[in-house]
Amino acid sequence: MKKVLVILVVLIWIPTFSQEIYERGTIDFGLGAVISVGLQEEVGFDIRFQYTSSSRKTTYVAEYNRFFIKELENTRAFNDVGLSYNLRLIQWESLSITGGIGYVGNDYEVLSRAEDTSNLFFSTGNFNHGVGLKFRGLYNITNPIHLFVELNLKSFGRRYDTFGFGLTYSLGI
Repeated sequence: MKKVLVILVVLIWIPTFSQEIYERGTIDFGLGAVISVGLQEEVGFDIRFQYTSSSRKTTYVAEYNRFFIKELENTRAFNDVGLSYNLRLIQWESLSITGGIGYVGNDYEVLSRAEDTSNLFFSTGNFNHGVGLKFRGLYNITNPIHLFVELNLKSFGRRYDTFGFGLTYSLGI
Protein backbone atom coordinates (compact mmCIF):
# COMPACT_ATOMS: atom_id res chain seq x y z
CA MET A 1 0.00 0.00 0.00
CA LYS A 2 2.85 2.39 0.82
CA LYS A 3 4.48 1.74 -2.58
CA VAL A 4 1.26 2.59 -4.41
CA LEU A 5 0.91 5.80 -2.39
CA VAL A 6 4.52 6.85 -3.08
CA ILE A 7 4.13 6.18 -6.82
CA LEU A 8 0.88 8.14 -6.90
CA VAL A 9 2.46 11.13 -5.12
CA VAL A 10 5.45 11.10 -7.50
CA LEU A 11 3.20 10.95 -10.57
CA ILE A 12 1.20 13.91 -9.31
CA TRP A 13 4.23 15.91 -8.08
CA ILE A 14 6.51 15.68 -11.16
CA PRO A 15 4.13 17.33 -13.68
CA THR A 16 3.35 20.21 -11.33
CA PHE A 17 7.01 21.31 -11.01
CA SER A 18 8.27 20.45 -14.48
CA GLN A 19 9.08 23.08 -17.08
CA GLU A 20 7.26 23.06 -20.36
CA ILE A 21 9.73 22.58 -23.20
CA TYR A 22 7.57 24.08 -25.91
CA GLU A 23 5.33 27.08 -25.74
CA ARG A 24 1.72 26.85 -26.83
CA GLY A 25 1.16 27.13 -30.58
CA THR A 26 4.81 27.67 -31.61
CA ILE A 27 6.64 26.77 -34.79
CA ASP A 28 10.17 25.42 -34.46
CA PHE A 29 12.91 24.93 -37.05
CA GLY A 30 15.65 22.34 -36.65
CA LEU A 31 18.83 20.97 -38.19
CA GLY A 32 20.55 17.72 -37.41
CA ALA A 33 22.45 14.66 -38.51
CA VAL A 34 20.96 11.26 -39.27
CA ILE A 35 22.44 7.79 -39.69
CA SER A 36 20.87 4.57 -40.90
CA VAL A 37 20.59 1.91 -38.19
CA GLY A 38 20.82 -0.93 -40.72
CA LEU A 39 23.65 0.45 -42.86
CA GLN A 40 26.10 2.57 -40.89
CA GLU A 41 27.90 3.80 -44.02
CA GLU A 42 24.74 5.74 -44.85
CA VAL A 43 24.74 9.20 -43.24
CA GLY A 44 22.87 12.38 -43.94
CA PHE A 45 21.40 15.61 -42.68
CA ASP A 46 17.96 16.45 -41.32
CA ILE A 47 15.89 19.62 -41.76
CA ARG A 48 12.64 19.85 -39.79
CA PHE A 49 9.74 22.07 -38.91
CA GLN A 50 7.49 21.32 -35.98
CA TYR A 51 4.32 22.81 -34.65
CA THR A 52 3.25 22.52 -31.02
CA SER A 53 -0.50 22.39 -30.48
CA SER A 54 -2.30 24.61 -28.03
CA SER A 55 -2.42 21.78 -25.47
CA ARG A 56 1.42 21.52 -25.47
CA LYS A 57 1.11 17.73 -25.27
CA THR A 58 1.21 17.10 -29.00
CA THR A 59 3.59 18.16 -31.74
CA TYR A 60 3.48 17.74 -35.50
CA VAL A 61 6.82 17.24 -37.24
CA ALA A 62 7.60 17.61 -40.95
CA GLU A 63 11.12 16.53 -41.82
CA TYR A 64 13.36 16.13 -44.84
CA ASN A 65 16.44 13.90 -44.79
CA ARG A 66 19.13 13.64 -47.45
CA PHE A 67 21.24 10.47 -47.20
CA PHE A 68 24.61 9.78 -48.78
CA ILE A 69 25.92 6.26 -49.41
CA LYS A 70 29.53 5.57 -50.33
CA GLU A 71 29.65 2.59 -52.67
CA LEU A 72 33.14 1.69 -53.90
CA GLU A 73 34.35 4.92 -55.51
CA ASN A 74 30.93 6.52 -56.05
CA THR A 75 28.67 8.36 -53.66
CA ARG A 76 24.92 7.97 -54.18
CA ALA A 77 22.25 10.05 -52.51
CA PHE A 78 18.55 9.66 -51.83
CA ASN A 79 15.76 11.66 -50.22
CA ASP A 80 13.55 10.73 -47.29
CA VAL A 81 10.52 12.70 -46.02
CA GLY A 82 8.31 12.26 -43.01
CA LEU A 83 5.20 13.72 -41.38
CA SER A 84 4.39 12.63 -37.84
CA TYR A 85 1.99 13.22 -34.97
CA ASN A 86 3.80 13.01 -31.61
CA LEU A 87 2.36 12.74 -28.13
CA ARG A 88 4.31 13.65 -24.99
CA LEU A 89 4.78 10.50 -22.92
CA ILE A 90 7.03 11.74 -20.10
CA GLN A 91 7.92 15.26 -18.91
CA TRP A 92 10.54 15.75 -16.22
CA GLU A 93 12.11 19.16 -15.65
CA SER A 94 13.88 20.09 -18.92
CA LEU A 95 13.56 16.62 -20.47
CA SER A 96 10.60 15.42 -22.52
CA ILE A 97 10.06 12.01 -24.15
CA THR A 98 7.57 11.77 -27.03
CA GLY A 99 6.26 8.95 -29.16
CA GLY A 100 4.62 9.33 -32.52
CA ILE A 101 3.33 7.77 -35.70
CA GLY A 102 3.25 9.09 -39.21
CA TYR A 103 3.94 8.87 -42.91
CA VAL A 104 7.42 8.23 -44.36
CA GLY A 105 8.51 8.17 -47.95
CA ASN A 106 11.76 7.86 -49.88
CA ASP A 107 13.10 7.65 -53.40
CA TYR A 108 15.58 4.86 -52.63
CA GLU A 109 15.42 1.65 -54.62
CA VAL A 110 13.99 -0.73 -52.02
CA LEU A 111 15.22 -4.26 -52.67
CA SER A 112 12.30 -6.56 -51.90
CA ARG A 113 14.53 -9.64 -52.09
CA ALA A 114 16.82 -8.43 -49.25
CA GLU A 115 16.26 -10.24 -45.96
CA ASP A 116 15.96 -7.03 -43.90
CA THR A 117 13.20 -5.52 -46.10
CA SER A 118 9.53 -5.88 -45.18
CA ASN A 119 6.39 -5.93 -47.30
CA LEU A 120 4.65 -3.18 -45.29
CA PHE A 121 4.97 -0.41 -47.90
CA PHE A 122 3.93 0.39 -51.43
CA SER A 123 5.58 2.20 -54.32
CA THR A 124 4.31 4.67 -56.89
CA GLY A 125 6.82 5.10 -59.67
CA ASN A 126 10.23 5.63 -58.06
CA PHE A 127 8.82 6.74 -54.68
CA ASN A 128 8.10 4.41 -51.72
CA HIS A 129 5.41 5.08 -49.10
CA GLY A 130 5.27 3.62 -45.60
CA VAL A 131 4.52 4.16 -41.92
CA GLY A 132 6.97 5.28 -39.27
CA LEU A 133 7.14 5.15 -35.48
CA LYS A 134 9.12 7.96 -33.85
CA PHE A 135 10.60 7.91 -30.35
CA ARG A 136 12.12 11.25 -29.45
CA GLY A 137 13.87 12.81 -26.50
CA LEU A 138 13.94 16.61 -26.16
CA TYR A 139 16.14 18.62 -23.82
CA ASN A 140 15.75 22.36 -23.23
CA ILE A 141 19.26 23.86 -23.45
CA THR A 142 18.09 27.49 -23.30
CA ASN A 143 14.67 29.03 -23.82
CA PRO A 144 14.57 29.04 -27.66
CA ILE A 145 17.10 26.20 -28.30
CA HIS A 146 16.36 22.50 -27.75
CA LEU A 147 18.38 19.33 -28.32
CA PHE A 148 16.58 16.38 -29.92
CA VAL A 149 17.58 12.72 -30.18
CA GLU A 150 15.28 10.30 -31.98
CA LEU A 151 14.85 6.79 -33.28
CA ASN A 152 12.65 6.26 -36.34
CA LEU A 153 11.36 2.76 -37.02
CA LYS A 154 10.09 2.54 -40.61
CA SER A 155 7.80 -0.03 -42.21
CA PHE A 156 10.29 -0.58 -45.07
CA GLY A 157 12.33 -2.85 -42.80
CA ARG A 158 15.25 -2.67 -40.38
CA ARG A 159 17.66 -1.52 -43.08
CA TYR A 160 15.75 1.80 -43.35
CA ASP A 161 15.41 2.61 -39.62
CA THR A 162 17.26 5.77 -38.62
CA PHE A 163 18.83 7.48 -35.62
CA GLY A 164 18.98 11.27 -35.60
CA PHE A 165 20.10 14.11 -33.37
CA GLY A 166 20.32 17.87 -33.64
CA LEU A 167 19.03 21.23 -32.48
CA THR A 168 15.72 23.02 -32.87
CA TYR A 169 15.11 26.74 -32.53
CA SER A 170 11.74 28.09 -31.46
CA LEU A 171 10.55 30.87 -33.74
CA GLY A 172 7.98 31.91 -31.13
CA ILE A 173 5.20 32.55 -33.66
